[in-house]
Amino acid sequence: MTDTSVPDIHGILLAAGLSTRMEEPKQLLPFGESTIVETVVDNMLNAKFIQVVVVVGHCADQIKQVLGQRPVKLVFNPDYRDGMLTSAQKGIRSLNLVNAKNESNRDAFSLMLVDQPFVTHELINRVIDAYAGTNKGIVLPSYNNRRGHPVIFHKKYAEKILALSTQSGGVRDLYASYSDDIYYVNVDTDAVLRDIDYKEDYENAIKEVK
Repeated sequence: MTDTSVPDIHGILLAAGLSTRMEEPKQLLPFGESTIVETVVDNMLNAKFIQVVVVVGHCADQIKQVLGQRPVKLVFNPDYRDGMLTSAQKGIRSLNLVNAKNESNRDAFSLMLVDQPFVTHELINRVIDAYAGTNKGIVLPSYNNRRGHPVIFHKKYAEKILALSTQSGGVRDLYASYSDDIYYVNVDTDAVLRDIDYKEDYENAIKEVK
């Protein structure tokens, strides 16, 4: 998972949600030869992250079971019903970056969504490499001028995200406040945008992996 040519970047997977629109836990739905959550975790493990943190909440025990012995750090978010921001904050707290005073290095964290199994490790690495090659503090992929995932944040943004309230617009608020610190990686695939929210999304997705 590590690569000495890039800063230490921690991958945080937000996998705690209720999947309300799907009406069943989408993390555990079959996908290819495994499940959606396994596919995303494996993509992250094959990328250049220094470690992979999986934030769980709803169906935490089942997700832990399917992940088996994969070398990830599982973090439970008891507030998962309050929205995705709480999971991002829980994952960031687990990294102990807030008290890291030295900002001279480029250590960072990345937020990824559990319902984006088409984001391959190659796509992740492209964003990581772009981060390593720029002095910007926020790096994310863009397809047809639309922001996608994964998003990489310099560690200095940890405190700013932890200070956001659940009534805020979440991490998107940072895009407006720090627009001059964003670097966009133009990609030629909509995989960075595609998520699986509804049953129709899932049915279309699994047709592509059969």
